[in-house]
Amino acid sequence: MKKLFILALIAIATGTSAFAAGTSANTKVNDQFAATFSKAKNVSWKTDARFEKVSFELGNEKVNAFYDTDGDLIGTSKNVAFDKLPKGAIETITTKYTFPEYQVKDCMEFTNATNEKNYYVSFDTTNETVVLEITKAGIVSVFDKAKK
Repeated sequence: MKKLFILALIAIATGTSAFAAGTSANTKVNDQFAATFSKAKNVSWKTDARFEKVSFELGNEKVNAFYDTDGDLIGTSKNVAFDKLPKGAIETITTKYTFPEYQVKDCMEFTNATNEKNYYVSFDTTNETVVLEITKAGIVSVFDKAKK
């Protein structure tokens, strides 16, 4: 279930879609977001049956915050440069998932509500999309594979 939930977050975080500006219908989400991200700019909201996504700019970064239906923070995500991944992970990835067969599609950092960080890198090949999960310690595992 966790895998499906995080995969949905990744898809929504990296996908392009229009967002409605304004605030959440959930008062707890509004209050928590305002308290945690008081300096956020260009805020937009998207509500799903399972969670709410708030996209915004903080400093010079684009960030997404995810809240569950109870209004509790699930975590935040932001795009990161491939070279910002843990060094051991970069070595593993560049050895096993070589260019041009594997082309990096997205690279993001996900920080959960307890401040644990994982990274997710998606690659496209001619036949499939592969999503890797990388721990802060640099351990690389296949998170998901999907045929095109």
